[in-house]
Amino acid sequence: MNKETVKAATAIIIIPEIYGINRYIKDWTAFFSGRGYDVYCLDLIGNKHSFSYAEEGAAYLNFREKISFDCSEEVAVYLRELKNNYSQIIVFGSSVGATIAWRLTENSCCDGMIGYYGSRIREYLDVKPSCPCLLLFAENEESFNVKPICQQLMSKDLIEVAVLPGKHGFADPDGNNYYRESCKKARDMVEYFLNKIEKGAK
Repeated sequence: MNKETVKAATAIIIIPEIYGINRYIKDWTAFFSGRGYDVYCLDLIGNKHSFSYAEEGAAYLNFREKISFDCSEEVAVYLRELKNNYSQIIVFGSSVGATIAWRLTENSCCDGMIGYYGSRIREYLDVKPSCPCLLLFAENEESFNVKPICQQLMSKDLIEVAVLPGKHGFADPDGNNYYRESCKKARDMVEYFLNKIEKGAK
């Protein structure tokens, strides 16, 4: 990255789901860009490849064998590099991306974190964020009971937690679990959260 690419005071790092940079992630890139942020979308899969939803099994296997949640260490290096050019960096993640983003919240270079249905966050409850976090969960998760996990998260400082009607993937219009009402409510919460961080920086 060079100085010519830096236009805003705040950067957003987007960490995709197991499917890679698909239309859902590109929509988030457009959303954050439209708000005036510099956006950096991480291509964890490589070669700008993305899996279709029908390839869920292959996408998960690729993530588990070639990427894993430990890639947060590599992202942390990138985060520190970006911080040299920005006053604030906010990390956004969805699903596995949210869990990776969550693991970055102890990093002093991270100024905010937004996570959509990061179900594996439940395996990293020892994380103590040093920045404001907005965690959005689906009410119906097949793999775990949302309520007790959210109660533990809400006991931590700097964390806002919301549980919205629907299933994992409620914010993705291309997915089978899209739920329009929850998608809109979550987006409103994201905008409010971003506004709070912006005001805190002034």
